[in-house]
Amino acid sequence: MEAGMSILRADLALALALLAGGAGPAAAQGWPFMFTVTTEPAGPDTSWTAHYEGGYADRAPDPFAFDGMEHRLGIQGRLGHGLTLRGQAGLGIGDDRSARTTEEIEVLKDLRAPTHGVGLALGLGVRREWRGTTVLLGRVAAGHSFRSSSLFGNLRFERPLEQGRDSIDLLTTLGWRRRFGAVHVGVEAVGEDLEGFWEAEEAEGGAKLFVGPSLQLAPAGRAWSATVCGGPILYATRSGRSSPADRPLEATGNGYTMRFAVSYSF
Repeated sequence: MEAGMSILRADLALALALLAGGAGPAAAQGWPFMFTVTTEPAGPDTSWTAHYEGGYADRAPDPFAFDGMEHRLGIQGRLGHGLTLRGQAGLGIGDDRSARTTEEIEVLKDLRAPTHGVGLALGLGVRREWRGTTVLLGRVAAGHSFRSSSLFGNLRFERPLEQGRDSIDLLTTLGWRRRFGAVHVGVEAVGEDLEGFWEAEEAEGGAKLFVGPSLQLAPAGRAWSATVCGGPILYATRSGRSSPADRPLEATGNGYTMRFAVSYSF
């Protein structure tokens, strides 16, 4: 665990150094939440946002026994006609030097833009997990940005194309933040594998819950933003089963996760 936290501190220091040298003139508020997806434009002069995310979790999933740092690179941009393209690739490096990769792509369509009252978007996508499993994705994203705060939530459906997995996995996220100048203070909540509340043999071990504070730095007139979020992971139900499914919370017991991210809009 000490080795993983040392890597986390080193990555965070590197990210801050890159930010100090890479600030640009554009305004950037992109990728506002760590777990919750929005289709809100990053800013009036930008249409694409590149994103790096690093995280560390304690008590990782069996049978992979992953326990260490996870890195994700992503990009999100507006395609026009209310369409948003979102792509992401991840690399996990365990304390025992084991590694895994995952790739994901998703297209979202605004049914109602979040700049006009409550926004609503629907998304479809596909993920390729580290063991080669293909997972079909569906998402409903809704929320609204007020003068100095925003509230958004996601309902995500996953359909793994592999025997031994749940036919449908259900994940929910909720994110709220409030702006104080260049600083955004908020909280995020995640409900993972919620079918565990009504399926005693849920394949990923049961329903998991996360609630934690978040802090984002997004100076006006700059192209970058940085976010930190973390907190406890709690099991709400247990099924006695486990699988190598790719999950944002990444835990098989009550534990914690810490994540940081750097975004750059252009």
